[in-house]
Amino acid sequence: MGIKVFYAGMILFLLVGCSACREKQTSLDQQDGQSWPIDLAKAKTSLRDIIGDIDFVPLEMTDESVIFKADKIVVKNGLMYVGDFRSSKVVAFDESGSVKFVVNQKGNGPEEYLEIKSFAVDDKSIYVIDNYRHRLNLYDCTTGKYQETRVLPFVVWDIEILPDKNLIFTYIPFKEGGEPNLKQERCKIFITDSLLNIEKQMFEYEKDDYEFIGKMTYFVPTRQGIVFTSMASDDLYLFCGKDSVRRITLDFDRKIPLEKRTDWEEIQQRGYNYLVNTPLFCEDYMFFSSTEDGVILDYVYDVQSQQLYTNDLENAYKGLLTPQAVDRGKVIAYFDNYLYYQELVKAGFERAPSEVEEHLEAEKPVLVFYTLN
Repeated sequence: MGIKVFYAGMILFLLVGCSACREKQTSLDQQDGQSWPIDLAKAKTSLRDIIGDIDFVPLEMTDESVIFKADKIVVKNGLMYVGDFRSSKVVAFDESGSVKFVVNQKGNGPEEYLEIKSFAVDDKSIYVIDNYRHRLNLYDCTTGKYQETRVLPFVVWDIEILPDKNLIFTYIPFKEGGEPNLKQERCKIFITDSLLNIEKQMFEYEKDDYEFIGKMTYFVPTRQGIVFTSMASDDLYLFCGKDSVRRITLDFDRKIPLEKRTDWEEIQQRGYNYLVNTPLFCEDYMFFSSTEDGVILDYVYDVQSQQLYTNDLENAYKGLLTPQAVDRGKVIAYFDNYLYYQELVKAGFERAPSEVEEHLEAEKPVLVFYTLN
């Protein structure tokens, strides 16, 4: 096998992510009713031309802060909150990667939870969903100390805080005939006040409706509000408040026909394109994962020019790893595999400082920060 073919295949396997963002003034909430054309086959492989600095932040690992997987990352209050749902913990790091505190309260006690299904953060609290006990536990966002518990009136998969301080939740049926173990309205969106009084319910579904696959998170915060997607369509919904929602349609070249949205076998066989995750946004750029010829890859879409970009599969120089958060014009990826890192470097990826390489070699994770030229 030629070295060119080898690295193309290796990068395809390793770089399951690309994204970018830059500071512009176009507002996402001005795009209501728009349809954005997405032809993955025409994506340019020139992201390296717009990526500037790549910085690495090693994350301190203590006995309590060990992370199995970063399921959700929130950057707020000068801290980086990394949620590991399998281990049922949220680790808060400062900007240097040092551990500030860990929310690790699994148990049956009054200040504990049996699971972390998801979490959200505002300027006062960390909100932790526990569907087993139907509770929403609140912990101080600067210390991790327990604050209070509120009773959840529904089963939900994700949570975020709206700009008007209301809470938004989602429940998605993803199994035919599946029902939550609480009696609740068949709605995918619930908006409540801070005390969990239901203010609004949206996107009703029938008893036999379901989605073909679930997501780890369904909400993504932007400067204008909270973006929501589900597998029921390729629509993006921007919630700017309880009574303000905008819709944008992603018009994939090979989109799933409406009547095939639940036919998982047909979707795989036909190689349809669909959103794998909820897109991240930074002003005019949207970055998202999608399927192309049965492989999950990541793309960045320039809303102004309607140009689509992806990684160069033959050269990892300035290559982007799968992004999980955005902060102050930077895209953030979580990375913890030293062998993958070595292969990427061989294929042209920027080499990290020696202390970061040693950190990765010791099987400890880093955050990778990307900025643009």
